[in-house]
Amino acid sequence: MAQPLSIKMIEEHGKLVVLMSIERGAAVLDPEDVDAVIQYLSLLRASMRPAVPERPPHEQPFVTEMDPCWYAERHPLQGGAVLLLRHSGLGWASFALPPHSVERLHGSLTQLLEDERQAIGLPH
Repeated sequence: MAQPLSIKMIEEHGKLVVLMSIERGAAVLDPEDVDAVIQYLSLLRASMRPAVPERPPHEQPFVTEMDPCWYAERHPLQGGAVLLLRHSGLGWASFALPPHSVERLHGSLTQLLEDERQAIGLPH
C-alpha cells in the first residue's frame, strides 16, 4: 500500500527546511526549492480544469495577509499598471491591469475608504 504524500517542516544543520516524502522517496527543500515548487505548481494549476473561480467562494476560509508589501508601476507596453503583491508564504504575485481595470480598482478602493471614513466619523 502506497504511503500518502507527507510534507513537514524539520530542522537540518540549524536551519528550517521542508521534508517532502512519498512512498519510498523523500526530498529536503530549502526556501529556494520551496519557492520553485510553489511557482511550478501554480503554472500547472493554471492549466487545469476546473479553473480557479472568477470570484472568491464565500464558503472557503482564506488566510489573509495583513498589510502586505506592494509595488505598482505603469505597464511598459499595454498602459494600465503592473501590480505586485507580496505574500509571506507564496512570494510575489504580479498582475497586469489594463486601464479600465485600474479605474475600477481605484473606484472600489476609493469607495471602501470613503465608507471607512464615514463608519468612524472622519471628515472627508
